[in-house]
Amino acid sequence: MNEIIIEFDNKKRLKLVCLGVVFTVAALAFAYYIFFVAEKIRIAHGTMMLMLGCLGIYFIIVGLKSLFDKDRTGLILNSDGIHFKGTPLGKAIGLIKWNAVQSVSEGIAHRSPFVSLKLRNPEDHIQNLSSQLQQFVISNGIAVTADQLAVDFNELKSLIADYHQRYRQ
Repeated sequence: MNEIIIEFDNKKRLKLVCLGVVFTVAALAFAYYIFFVAEKIRIAHGTMMLMLGCLGIYFIIVGLKSLFDKDRTGLILNSDGIHFKGTPLGKAIGLIKWNAVQSVSEGIAHRSPFVSLKLRNPEDHIQNLSSQLQQFVISNGIAVTADQLAVDFNELKSLIADYHQRYRQ
């Protein structure tokens, strides 16, 4: 149990891309209706739908890029620490030593469970983040989810708790 590498799950990522496609098609269909079918054109509503469609296209491109990314590693657990690459925040912070983790707890946000890593001295890890993200990490810790990983949440939670318990000295 020295090192566990959990890779990203392509099926979970593909679901997110498909959801983005549905969102984009719906937004662009509403924009088409507002500009070309509706009797009274509402510029603000149509512009908003076009912007949502463009935002959806951006997320589809980012999702497809991440789907075909060569680096498949999503989470690394070893005796040194934990490195979560599933969010931009996790990528920016990098490896977190186990002795820097004060506590490991479970939470739910937007009906999605996550493991929260509360840090002893978060200032040591957040120098290159924006001030808003720094405040978020100081108050909430770092969230690790199984949304894109090839593991279910209960297994992820137990792995992180076991590693923290074993290597926190």
